[in-house]
Amino acid sequence: MKIEEHGNGYRVRKMYKGKTYTAYFDHKPSQKEIMLALSSLMEGGGTDKGKGSVEEAAEKYINDRRERGLSPSTLIGYKSSLRNTPEWFLKLNAFDVDQKDLEKLIAEYSKTHSPKTVSNLSNFYKVVFRFIRPKFVYRVEIPKRVKKMKYEPTTRDVMDILDYAKGSRHSVFLQLAVLGVRRGEIAALTLSDLNGSNVLTVNKDMIKSEGVGYEIKEIPKTSASNRRILIPSGLADEIRAKGFIHKGDIAQPYKYLQDVQKALGIPRFPLHILRHFAAAYLNKMGFTRDQILQFCGWEKSSNVMERIYSYNLDPEESQRDISDAFDNLF
Repeated sequence: MKIEEHGNGYRVRKMYKGKTYTAYFDHKPSQKEIMLALSSLMEGGGTDKGKGSVEEAAEKYINDRRERGLSPSTLIGYKSSLRNTPEWFLKLNAFDVDQKDLEKLIAEYSKTHSPKTVSNLSNFYKVVFRFIRPKFVYRVEIPKRVKKMKYEPTTRDVMDILDYAKGSRHSVFLQLAVLGVRRGEIAALTLSDLNGSNVLTVNKDMIKSEGVGYEIKEIPKTSASNRRILIPSGLADEIRAKGFIHKGDIAQPYKYLQDVQKALGIPRFPLHILRHFAAAYLNKMGFTRDQILQFCGWEKSSNVMERIYSYNLDPEESQRDISDAFDNLF
């Protein structure tokens, strides 16, 4: 029997009648403390607060977060990570897990999953172990993500898409997306959110439910997301004429956008990029940073404007002088 360093604490193991008993301490224990702890374990059948599998610890953490009101979409992600964790890791004693176990998990998981998925798994267990073992230092390298270049639609692209979509059931949805409204925010809107002055109140969000389907969250993504925006009169009239803002599956507008992109020969980009376009377009039109953040519902601490400056909106216009300068060399 010896005292071993374990994480930021210590552990002592003792074999007795063919069964191993393990006691954990957050300080280097005295012999008396060791004997008392091991005696208590033996009397209790070897169970104490330091016992329990990784799977049990993860479920305990998820249940705790659920009770604290964590969003269903985040809980879904946690449950997905738990469900896809290798069985051997789930069965380990959560208080016996060390860096080697974590490194083995990440190495094995990386063989069959993308860097993003591996990162999600690693982040999940980082918070789980922080929850049950606050002093445990979780230090595991994960594969670097390969940043894929996403196509950034030009003003012409967006105009062509909106023109193509005129009269369709998704016309309103796409126009609101171009105004910088998030997909879930649009899906949660009702006619009562639009007043007679064409002011649209964005104060809800549609999110994935922990079970099946989606649910309305009565508060938006962030405090800044709760906003009132004046929309163009033509769009407001179209909403009133249709009698609704969105009906059906929340995924349908995205699928429709893909069909439109294909029909127009525009490279594919996700619906959310239209929100980035909105900020880039408003920036190009000369609106201030605060105006853009408020209109689109971003927190003032957001770094979105730094990302927007890298958005190469309308290069045929913004880079004309640069091109002309190089033209003298050719």
